[in-house]
Amino acid sequence: MEQSLYDPAAGFYPRRESKGDFYTAPELHPAFGAVLAAELAARLAAVRRARPETPLCVVEMGSGDGTLSGQLRASLRAEHPRWAGEARWILVERVENLLLKSVQALRASGGEILGHASLENIPGPVCGVFLSNELVDALPVHLLEKSGGEMREVFVRDPDGTPGPQLGPLSDPELRPDAEAVAAELPEGGRHAVSLEARRWLRRVAGLLDAGSILTVDYGDRFLPGRPNPPRSFRGHRVSGDLFQAPGRTDLTASVDFSALIREGERCGLRTAAFLTLGRFLMDRGILERMPQDGSRASFKERAQLKTLFHPDGMGDRFKVLIQEKGLP
Repeated sequence: MEQSLYDPAAGFYPRRESKGDFYTAPELHPAFGAVLAAELAARLAAVRRARPETPLCVVEMGSGDGTLSGQLRASLRAEHPRWAGEARWILVERVENLLLKSVQALRASGGEILGHASLENIPGPVCGVFLSNELVDALPVHLLEKSGGEMREVFVRDPDGTPGPQLGPLSDPELRPDAEAVAAELPEGGRHAVSLEARRWLRRVAGLLDAGSILTVDYGDRFLPGRPNPPRSFRGHRVSGDLFQAPGRTDLTASVDFSALIREGERCGLRTAAFLTLGRFLMDRGILERMPQDGSRASFKERAQLKTLFHPDGMGDRFKVLIQEKGLP
């Protein structure tokens, strides 16, 4: 999955065309970035009250081509200028060509921009905000399958080199509790995705954060123990369960288990400040005030795009917002 998504020459994300296989929220409408910028300003203000003299940072993880960071910085300059100039901006993106493109574009708009290929390259401790949009669902997962009443792991090939999906024993002892929890509910042949990488990612972020917030926007839910989470693929805006079709040209993903992130965060000393749907997050923070009011055809299209962000049948219920805090009163 790592190779299929991120191989520099043949991976999905280095070659992804914007809106070709799916839309992200900032690709739909810049109002998403504007609302998020207001939340960002409030979060930075909270850190400044707690740490009056400490330099502030905004770290966008999985920054892609910089579309969201561009919207956030533009909205901060227009509506919250203090934080546009006071916070250092750091992009983290493992796809090299996207990182270079985004850093160059944002530097052209002014301000200090740093870019890193990995969180490990960021010196801690950090005071400020770590944020991500549709990052966690793009982290590689372990794929489990129930076979003969036992939980096994799906591999790309047998040790002898035979290609195609093959079953074998669990590759990591950390998978055992997840396998045992879902075994009774999973039918024979059923599959369940486990993102150990998401938990490790959160541990790294929590270790870097000294005071501030972690803001995670992604599609998923709070999974109850035993609830299966089958992975899926996206290509040309079509959803499929075939994970082995057209590797490198198909997005592979699984819903984010926010319960696992909340539990892992608590173990790392993070406090859950908020967990809500994207629709509720946007509505509570005034996205309706950004709706165009004239009756032109262009405005009708723009209203439809905005509604997709917060309507339950669009992104509104499928996407969630998790805000975790550390070092704040």
